[in-house]
Amino acid sequence: MRLSNGLRRPAFAVAALSLAALTLAPLASCNQLGGLADALRPYTPKLHFKNLAVQGLSFQKIDVDFVFTIDNPNPLDVKLDTFSYALGLEGVQLLSGVNEQGVALKANGSSELALPVSLAFKDIFDAVDAASGKDNLTFGLSGDFGFNTPVGVAKVPFKEEGTFPVIHAPDVSLEGLQMGKLDLLRQTATLNLQIGVANPRGGSALSFSGFDYNVALGESRVASGLVNDIPEVETGARQVVSIPLNLDLRSIGGALVAAITGKQAVDVKLGATVEVGTPFGKVPLSIDQAGNLKIF
Repeated sequence: MRLSNGLRRPAFAVAALSLAALTLAPLASCNQLGGLADALRPYTPKLHFKNLAVQGLSFQKIDVDFVFTIDNPNPLDVKLDTFSYALGLEGVQLLSGVNEQGVALKANGSSELALPVSLAFKDIFDAVDAASGKDNLTFGLSGDFGFNTPVGVAKVPFKEEGTFPVIHAPDVSLEGLQMGKLDLLRQTATLNLQIGVANPRGGSALSFSGFDYNVALGESRVASGLVNDIPEVETGARQVVSIPLNLDLRSIGGALVAAITGKQAVDVKLGATVEVGTPFGKVPLSIDQAGNLKIF
């Protein structure tokens, strides 16, 4: 599932104290205030949680905007002076803060306010045990809006819940080097580099496209290419991908030739990039693996 415009949630409304009601408060009795508040209720500013909009997504972090709209039906401009918030995932609080930059709200109209949040997935997974095996976590966002009025700041609380997307990077490992073909007469050899690809923590299957790789044995870069037929890996599953390395033994040095012909261990370095298909679209992954593998 590709996440394009964010995850929309039902709107909620919270009535704020109107400027007129606050100004007249010292002059009115409790009953009068109640009647005045009822009369002015259709004209008071209201808050709506609009959506969670994903602005950036990688396997390292996610950038989102929590977007609110504030409807001000009054003919006067009102200033949102402060905005405090606390964000939790699966009941675990991760962030809190106060925004005191201030926002001018349009008279007789709607103003949009975006609360930008950036979270590292490592921090999420370290703090939230329930994140393993899930693509979405329940978020809780609460706080208050502080409207600047002639008698001080009137705070209007809010509380919202929804779903917060998370992605889990696949595990990529070097598994082994298998001898394919050795032709000493032509001084060529083919080795099959076996790469493990696992999806131990994701909530959905992962697909792969455009596996662009380069491989070095010892200090010699011996192969590069593009693989497009890596099978999808289901959640909790693991598979081995084999990449053929066609070698010219005359160009890789005597020590490496001896290791290959004698089926000894060699140092292997793999660098690659691949597009990983997640429930929220394709996400690029960089791979940098090294190991000492025995040829079998």
